[in-house]
Amino acid sequence: MDTIIIKLYGKFKTGDRSLFVPELTKRDYKDLSPTERTSKHQYLRRFKLEAKQQEEYLPRVEIFEALNEDRTSLLYVMKIEFSAPKLLYWNSLQEVGEDHKERVFSALKSALALVSIFVETDTIADALVSAVHICKNIPLPKTIKMREIINELSKVDISKAFDVADKQDKKGARVLNIYAGTTDWSFYDKIADAERPKNKRSDKHRINHERTIIELYNLHGREVFRYEYRIKKNQTVRREVNALLGRDYTSRVVFKDLFTPNLLKKLTLNSWHKITERPENQLSLFSKVDKLTLLLHILSEAEKRGVGAHSMNNALISYGIATVIQDHGAKELKAIMFESWCKGHPERLTKKIKLASEFAKGLPVSSKIAFLNTALEKFEIISLASLEKGI
Repeated sequence: MDTIIIKLYGKFKTGDRSLFVPELTKRDYKDLSPTERTSKHQYLRRFKLEAKQQEEYLPRVEIFEALNEDRTSLLYVMKIEFSAPKLLYWNSLQEVGEDHKERVFSALKSALALVSIFVETDTIADALVSAVHICKNIPLPKTIKMREIINELSKVDISKAFDVADKQDKKGARVLNIYAGTTDWSFYDKIADAERPKNKRSDKHRINHERTIIELYNLHGREVFRYEYRIKKNQTVRREVNALLGRDYTSRVVFKDLFTPNLLKKLTLNSWHKITERPENQLSLFSKVDKLTLLLHILSEAEKRGVGAHSMNNALISYGIATVIQDHGAKELKAIMFESWCKGHPERLTKKIKLASEFAKGLPVSSKIAFLNTALEKFEIISLASLEKGI
């Protein structure tokens, strides 16, 4: 895991209130104006922690003054956003897993105390999870280049995605982001990103410690595939986490739930499979074969299904779809087709893509994607020990 956003509902104490902007002040319900008592806004006032930078890692903290559910009293809600690896290590090359639970709770409690915010450990453990970024670092062998992986992943499609951004800096390093409403996917080289200027990084938090790690363990020139799956809303957190925990969707997801054995691994694999197991993406992620081999394979698979009135047409259509997707990606195919056909009935093209994917089964997946699949299944936590071994 990396970035976590949790919320505490009134179970905290504040010491130096001048550290907040505006300065934190508390009121009783009787102090509210008639307009405030009938307000429909999510909160009445907002206070942001503006503490001076310290040697220790500090989370981002905001306190919101809001009406409670029955609108007869005031409630103060504290929102805490932090990176779990940076909280423990001041870098996110090293990773945090389920075995780090007590260390994370203790470190967060101590970090808050540095700015006169006092919270019990049990309260932190039971805090509501508002958002969570599931992350994995995968060191790449010299035979696999990050550019090659990004080239392949840039052809994928997520039906609900409203934006896919493939960005490249002056030195050629690339970041691929897929934005899909309440969830995002991001792929980039962790080493290259850490060496970029702060304002141009994917991760814009303090970076001196990461650069020290890179120098100390001679990681210049190495490539580490960074995979991030960002769950940005509480409703989505509940849906995905509760499904894996075998609980009802309405169950609260609290911070300690994230440390359930194998939960992080399952969330990571599930999010990865949302991309790789879509029919159109399976077609884009197969290993490259020459066109005749592809045609012969599709014809062979079509024949196994039996000879029907449209079997030849289906085989030829599937070959055309597979060829375009492998060369240009699923989004490009859909964009072209929807310009002239299928606008009102996109399911027609979806069915044809699914059939093409079924006919292409048996072709080997790309060696780069196969390597990532294996690494994600192993889910080995990157630590100082693995860095010392040369990762």
